[in-house]
Amino acid sequence: MTTAMGSLDLAALHPSVGDPLLSSMNFLNEVAGRYPDALSLAAGTPYEGFYDVEDVHRALRVFTDHLRTERGFGEERVRRTLLQYGRTKGIIHELIARQLAEDEGLHVDPEAVVVTTGCQEALFLTLRLLRRDDRDVLLAVTPAYVGVTGAARLLDLPVRPGRRGP
Repeated sequence: MTTAMGSLDLAALHPSVGDPLLSSMNFLNEVAGRYPDALSLAAGTPYEGFYDVEDVHRALRVFTDHLRTERGFGEERVRRTLLQYGRTKGIIHELIARQLAEDEGLHVDPEAVVVTTGCQEALFLTLRLLRRDDRDVLLAVTPAYVGVTGAARLLDLPVRPGRRGP
């Protein structure tokens, strides 16, 4: 690979960069893109039949109304909340904590809620949080979700086979 500063030696980078397991997720997503009618859970691709672009607009209207009415934000603060960098843990943490209390009877501190942009980020953060030292390993059945094993490899967390069933 060539950069503006010269050649980049891939062998000098973290070994996970060249791990074929990590590129398999891209492959699975490409296959799902080529065959959108196929029902494959391999890449964790949601069923697109439930997608409705209007749902995005509707959710945005509900959230901006929440910011105005329940949080008392003016238009400038609503705009800043939606369009600027904000809390690294997400901006809907209070709503999630409220929903957990109403639906599940779980009472959590909203500051303990971390909103991620998907499963991969959540897995990576969780594994990073739980890994304390070199004695820690991830036990995973085979086959396992490539995303969790890929995240473990990025963290140099060894993956060991787990047992199935009793």
